[in-house]
Amino acid sequence: MKMNLTRLRILVICLCMLVLTSLVACTEGQRKDLKHFKSDVIGLKRRITLFDNNGKPIKTWEGRFKVEVIGGFASFIDDNGKDVKVSGTVVIEEF
Repeated sequence: MKMNLTRLRILVICLCMLVLTSLVACTEGQRKDLKHFKSDVIGLKRRITLFDNNGKPIKTWEGRFKVEVIGGFASFIDDNGKDVKVSGTVVIEEF
């Protein structure tokens, strides 16, 4: 029984090391896929600013959003649960 526990611990440690080394050695595509997955699941912390024709900010939203760009507009759900669709000059910053 004691031998099986030792083997199990060694197996768990090896699996953890394999996962850690694979995460460090991720390609850019894998990092991007991971970021998309995170965005889909919990959203990313972002600031979305809508500007008028003169370059002055009209409205700014901050929070965790999953932003979808469809055609000529960006769509996201704000903190109040409203589906917001904006078109025009929009800057989406991630922080």
